[in-house]
Amino acid sequence: MKKFKCLLTAMLLACSTASFAQFTNGGGGGGVSSDVEAWKGLRFSYDRTFAKYDDGEDSEDQNYNGFSVGYVQSFKIAKKLPIFFETGLGLNYARWSEEDEYYKEMYDEKVTDAENHLGLTIPLNFVYGVKINDMLTIKPYTGFYLRVNLLAKATRKADNKDLQEFFEEEEMDSQNLFDSVDDGGADYKRCQFGWQIGATLDINKFNVGIGYALDFNEVCEDTKTSKFAVTVGMNF
Repeated sequence: MKKFKCLLTAMLLACSTASFAQFTNGGGGGGVSSDVEAWKGLRFSYDRTFAKYDDGEDSEDQNYNGFSVGYVQSFKIAKKLPIFFETGLGLNYARWSEEDEYYKEMYDEKVTDAENHLGLTIPLNFVYGVKINDMLTIKPYTGFYLRVNLLAKATRKADNKDLQEFFEEEEMDSQNLFDSVDDGGADYKRCQFGWQIGATLDINKFNVGIGYALDFNEVCEDTKTSKFAVTVGMNF
């Protein structure tokens, strides 16, 4: 997690330095940066999601690997400055899994607990475009997002066939996390709101970037999530 923060900080510092240089050389914003045009494109990312449980007494993190596929489109919102509003729609998938220590220690059986999550995210970002040359444009951004959680499912799988059949009979093999705690779920929320920051670099029509996102509201009781993403894409 610290490595991701260092990378993001370094990229944002580079963007700020380039922005200041272009602003100075352009005499207050009328230089090369004003040549940046609105864009639309496809985005693909590797996501590392961190779910932090904190009930005031004990804290525990659960880390997910995942990916996102999305479409973005921007609109210029200032006549003389390269400031844009960017929105779109993304499909996000995340998975966590680990071997259950209880069954390993007590029964010497391999049991794997896992969670699978699927959601739709709508970004609402403000972007400042800095055109370095005809090939390169840096675009630092910040803004908000709305995520609709479509799937949140926990599963338990045993290598031992008889133990797996027992899980299935007792309905321990699969749980819908949107269900209430009394029904075996986690009272997962359907909607998440949050804040995000990052930067992307356009190389001709290609795009690479890094970003960080943090939920405002809990996904379930005493649990919030954050995410680092490394993005690649194409503008058209």
